[in-house]
Amino acid sequence: MSKEPKAKKDQISQWLKKLERESWQLELLVSAFTIFLLIMAIGSYDDFITSLTYKYDLSDSLLTFLYAFMVLLGVSLDALVIFLIIHLMLRGFWIGSIGLRSVQASIDFDKLNYSDFFTDRLKKKVISLDNLVVMLDEICSLIFSFAFLIMSVILAFGLYLVFLGVTAFSLGSLVTATTGALSTVISIVAASVFFIILISGLIYVIDYLTLGFFKKFKWLSKVYYPFYRFYGFMTLAVISKSIYYYLISKFSKKRIRIVYVLTLVVVIFNYLTDFDQYQFYPDKSDNLVLSTNQYDNLRSSEKYIAGASIQSNMVTDSFLQLFVRYDPRDNDLIQGNCPDFEPMKQDGWNWSMTMKSSDGNLRLTTKEYSDEDKAKLLECLSMLYQVSINDSIYSGIKYYFYSHPSKEQKGLVTMINSSGFKKGENLIKIKKISTNEEGEEVLDDFTEIPFWFE
Repeated sequence: MSKEPKAKKDQISQWLKKLERESWQLELLVSAFTIFLLIMAIGSYDDFITSLTYKYDLSDSLLTFLYAFMVLLGVSLDALVIFLIIHLMLRGFWIGSIGLRSVQASIDFDKLNYSDFFTDRLKKKVISLDNLVVMLDEICSLIFSFAFLIMSVILAFGLYLVFLGVTAFSLGSLVTATTGALSTVISIVAASVFFIILISGLIYVIDYLTLGFFKKFKWLSKVYYPFYRFYGFMTLAVISKSIYYYLISKFSKKRIRIVYVLTLVVVIFNYLTDFDQYQFYPDKSDNLVLSTNQYDNLRSSEKYIAGASIQSNMVTDSFLQLFVRYDPRDNDLIQGNCPDFEPMKQDGWNWSMTMKSSDGNLRLTTKEYSDEDKAKLLECLSMLYQVSINDSIYSGIKYYFYSHPSKEQKGLVTMINSSGFKKGENLIKIKKISTNEEGEEVLDDFTEIPFWFE
């Protein structure tokens, strides 16, 4: 019985050694495909971050933690791409070295006919091709593993921030939902829980980055272990912990810390600085900056409409098409202007399926909103805006619901007769109703769109 496990163990060992010898092929394939997929995915990732502002009405606190996580996720993707490109280049160098070795295995210094002084130093300093091949192979394998380790470290920190944000939001909601003495007790408990999570999380991060500082103390390690298990599971660090411990046990911890610090400095420098020599050009749009976002013919199809848009900066048609984007953050404002009307859809999650009775039988069907009072919906939404062109207020504008071809953004569209436009430059001013601190309705400047008419 004892021979069978030993034979199986030897078989696994031989199989692993074979994989070690041929792992470079898998590394090349994975690196190439991963780089391609990540470059494609980064575009969708950027688009998703942008859509958070345009498509959803999320609280500022939730957006803060969500943006922090998404930024760290982007950093991890960028770091992974950079490390894999370096790995791919070094693997190409390694393959070239192997090919050169098959042609020229050693250096013929006599044929070079250098001086004795230079020849002696070259013999001491130039690495042999055999050693170079072995060294490059080891470096490439380490970079390949380290790339995914760095990604998991950054992603783990992002997940910790999300967990911290969700905890703070949940505890805050719990405190808000209670009153009186119970609210005071819950506030104290909530503050204590949040403080423990904050401190223990920071200890875990410090321990991870210092390569196990808190694991070295006998009495402290027993207290720290439950937190280590919890945060390892919560941040998905358990997935990469094998790579982590193998790397820090093989190489000098000092060198690994140097790599960590250098990577961190490069990442922070990249995200906190921007090389810009346009000193006399504004960064923000105003009435002196012509924004391509406001014109359908100039705006990229990948861009969202910030507020409103017309068909072109040069208008030669009989009608001007004006589109105003529907911002979900205005839902409370719209409801305040239409207090007697309640839409069929809720603000947030809605059931996409419903049960209907037909001939005494129940059946599951797609939920429809065909009975919605669309005219009232249109009135509630359109009453937010006041449109004027060249200081002439346009009243009685007829709007339609419209899904704009640019990112399928929902909003209102209207056609304005161009007979009242002046030749040359014209200016559209849109004001939006809002509520001030005293609860009074006021008209705030929403956007301005200059155009030229002929």
